[in-house]
Amino acid sequence: MEFEIVIPPQLKVTVLGCSGSYANAGGACTGFLVQSPKANVWLDAGPGTLANLQDHIELSELTAIVLSHEHADHWLELPVVYNAIRHYVMCDPVPVYGTTGTFALAKSMCEDIEESFSCRVIKDGDSLTIDDQKWRWSRTDHYVETLASRVDVGSSSMVFSADTGPGWDINQLGQGIDLLIAESTFLSSREKEKILHLSARQAAMLARTANVKELVLSHLAPGEDPTKHLSEAQETFKGEISLASVGKEFSA
Repeated sequence: MEFEIVIPPQLKVTVLGCSGSYANAGGACTGFLVQSPKANVWLDAGPGTLANLQDHIELSELTAIVLSHEHADHWLELPVVYNAIRHYVMCDPVPVYGTTGTFALAKSMCEDIEESFSCRVIKDGDSLTIDDQKWRWSRTDHYVETLASRVDVGSSSMVFSADTGPGWDINQLGQGIDLLIAESTFLSSREKEKILHLSARQAAMLARTANVKELVLSHLAPGEDPTKHLSEAQETFKGEISLASVGKEFSA
């Protein structure tokens, strides 16, 4: 009898929330669980993502939290987690990496933030290692300081665009990207409004530019038709394209 050897992925990303600006019914704002053999990192902590995170790991199993920017739909679970760790979860302060603006708001809501978190400011061009995950950041084209992330584990790689307009150069994070999670807030018919977010077409252009293996569309504005976003992206990028949904897992 022959047995198939199953090798677990080096890098797994689980969608905790993917709604843009505010969550639709039953949904959650932006958040992802980035897992590798040695680390569990919560990437963006939008409203609603804490409950979904606990479907996969306990809070005490968190290695770190990474926050892309200060807009509320990307980090506002942090004060809730602050209270949870402070009063209920027996663990050391969790490392949190975020922008200066994000921490300014967080500290105004968490009077003794260092009781629950070890805070470190990250900026454009920074890089660091979180256990076996190598992270680096690139500032995007958005209204406030916003950082796209690249994560490498062994030969596997993932990029998260965070919020951005079309002026961001994905090549700042290099080539050889297995998985790109890109915002797709609206359709190309609204590009003329010059909103600093991406259309589905523009997200697909990012994927084509970086020659990624798989594109995941996320951050759709409430009321948007996901099938139209998928169809529009497929016109520009000929690689694999998926739609983010809560609980969906992607491997790189």
